[in-house]
Amino acid sequence: MREGNIRAVVLYSGSLASGIAAKLVEQAGCTDLFFVFFRSPFFLGEETVHQEAKRLGFPLRFVTLKRAFLRLPHEGGRMFPCGSCRRVLLRRVGRFLRGRKFDFIVTGEVVGSGGLYQEELLALDHELGLEGRVLRPLSAKLLPPTRPELAGVVERTAFLDLTVENADFHLRKLASSLGLNTNHNGRHCLLRNADFAQRCWLLAQEGPFTASFVRLLEFPHFVRLGPGQFLVIASTPAEQVKLQDLFLPEDVRLYIPIPGSPLGLLRAPWTRMGPEERQELVHRAAAHLLAWAGFPQDRPWTVCFRAEEEEETARIHVWPRALHLPVPPVK
Repeated sequence: MREGNIRAVVLYSGSLASGIAAKLVEQAGCTDLFFVFFRSPFFLGEETVHQEAKRLGFPLRFVTLKRAFLRLPHEGGRMFPCGSCRRVLLRRVGRFLRGRKFDFIVTGEVVGSGGLYQEELLALDHELGLEGRVLRPLSAKLLPPTRPELAGVVERTAFLDLTVENADFHLRKLASSLGLNTNHNGRHCLLRNADFAQRCWLLAQEGPFTASFVRLLEFPHFVRLGPGQFLVIASTPAEQVKLQDLFLPEDVRLYIPIPGSPLGLLRAPWTRMGPEERQELVHRAAAHLLAWAGFPQDRPWTVCFRAEEEEETARIHVWPRALHLPVPPVK
């Protein structure tokens, strides 16, 4: 460790854990802290994170890591999603450490969270060249001393020995004494939902995995119709407003010509499909839309459709028929 003013970069998520971790480091002797929040297509609640940072009185740097996060589902393996995500975050914050001459990194990680225990956490540090540079105050007493602890820059006795099994209770107890909002949960990670994570892992292999596609995966009713072919159905007014903003010019819009009809978005690699194949796909999607909406299967019904870039709407008459759901519904 260098002499003089010791500086640390805090990997801040807005969570109670990351807020308490920063406070503990301050109390342990390091007050020159730089807070950074990494944006991801999988993270929601950025505005509340910003508000909490303002309330606590520290400047927060926002950095976008969209491309790195969109590659996550391609990694797969036992470390997905939390291990893969931590690797991305630590790799990027490691660049801050080296480029801006910080002395160490502070995170709100707890041993066992996301399935990462002592062995996995230390392996990540080693893989990224950050051995001894990542201080996890909430579980520090369960891990080997880091460089700032060994150098006496911060007092190890100020840190905790929490695991995922007991962290919630102890953190809430600590929060009020540190002036933190116990009702504030920071960002919300979509990948913490196991069904959503499985959707991502299954579908990322089929084509471009974009931020817009991630938004579509959030809808409860998402049906895979074939390679690169899927139907998203929005039923409530709120879902329909959200879906309206996600249509691409080549997407096909489907609806039933009655008040309160569900709205369907059909996406496929249309340029690689012949006319008959396109027609058959639209019929299958329309049949599923009718079945999902609860229309009786005793006769055909009318469904309207058009490509988003076109003005003319066409009608087809199809029998309701539910399709097999090959991806898990998000609950």
